[in-house]
Amino acid sequence: MRLCALTLVGAWSLALLASCAHHSPVRDSSGGKMPLEIQRTLEVRLNGTQQRIYEAGSSSGNPVLLWLDGGPGGSEVAWVRRYLGPLHESFTVVCWDQRGTAGSFAAGRGEGALEPERFVEDTLALSRYLADKYGQSRIYLAGHSWGSIIGVRAVKRDPGLYAAYIGIGQQVNGIENDRIGWEMVRQGALRQGDQDAAELMDRNGPPPYDDGERYFDLLSRLYRYSPRPPDMDRFDSSLMFTAPEHSFLDRVNLIRGLIRGVKVVYPRVARVDFEAEVPSLSVPVYLANGRYDFTCVAGIAERWFESLEAPRKELLWFERSGHESCYTESGRFMAWLTDRILPETYDRWRGIE
Repeated sequence: MRLCALTLVGAWSLALLASCAHHSPVRDSSGGKMPLEIQRTLEVRLNGTQQRIYEAGSSSGNPVLLWLDGGPGGSEVAWVRRYLGPLHESFTVVCWDQRGTAGSFAAGRGEGALEPERFVEDTLALSRYLADKYGQSRIYLAGHSWGSIIGVRAVKRDPGLYAAYIGIGQQVNGIENDRIGWEMVRQGALRQGDQDAAELMDRNGPPPYDDGERYFDLLSRLYRYSPRPPDMDRFDSSLMFTAPEHSFLDRVNLIRGLIRGVKVVYPRVARVDFEAEVPSLSVPVYLANGRYDFTCVAGIAERWFESLEAPRKELLWFERSGHESCYTESGRFMAWLTDRILPETYDRWRGIE
C-alpha cells in the first residue's frame, strides 16, 4: 500500500543520520511556531503491548483526532506535523507508531502479533484511552491508505466511539486494486524499456498472491510507473525517515517495519472487499480522493462511497493530487476538516446526537 518512493538503500542512509529524539515544530498558517498546550511523546499499554503515541494541540479542550498511518509499517508523524500544522489549532492530533514499526517495533514480536485484527483491536483500545483521557464522548478517526483498512473496521466494530471517520487514499477492494497496479507497472515498464521489470510482472502473474515477496515486487515499483500528480513536488516523502521524534534505533525499526509490513501483513489484507464487508456505517463518513491515486485506486473508493449507507457522507476530490492528497493539497484538506466536517459533526462529538 503506502511504500515510500525512496529506494531502500536511500532509506537506510537517512536512518544512519545521527539523531536525538525530540518534537517536530508545529507551525500555524502564517508559518510561525504555534503555541501548544499539548506536545508530548507517550508510551501507552495497548492489548498487553507497549506502544508509542505523539500528541500535539493548542488546547486540551479541542476534539481529539487519531491519525492512522499508511503502510503497513509506516509512521507519518513528521508528515502530519509538517504539512498539517494549522490543524493543531482545532484538534488535538494524535499520531501513533502502530505495532511492529519505529517506536512500537517490539509490539510486533510474537506469534500472531501482526495479524490485521490485532491492529483493529489496538485502534479501538487507543481510541477508548484517548476519549477517557480527554473526557470526550467521541473522537475523530482519520485513516490513510493501510490506516483506512483498520479505520473502517474499527468504526464498524464500535461506532459509538467516533464522531466521524475520514478516509484518505481509502482502500476498498484489494484484489481489484492490485490487479490494476500490476497492469500499470507492467505496461509502464514496457513503455520505458524496463524489460526486467516487465518480465518480473509476467513471471509473478497478476494478484492476488499468497506470499509477500511478490507483493513487494509490485508495490515497490508502483510509484515509479504511476501517473505523476501535478502537486507531487510539494511533498517530501523522505521526511518519514527523519522525524525528530524518532531515535536512530526507531528509524532502523521503521525501515524494518515497512519491509515486514509489505511482506507479512499486506498479504493478509490483500483480499479485503469493503463493498461486501461494509455496505453501511453508522457514523458520518468523509473520503478524500486524489484524482491521480492509483495506489488505492480512487475510482474504486468512489464506487464504494456511492453505495455506502451512512447518516452523513461526503467525498471530496483533490484534482491535483494522488495518494497523499491530505499533504499535497493540505490547505484545502485542513479547511475541509475545520470548516465543514467539524461543524457538521460537532453535536455528535459532544455526545448530544
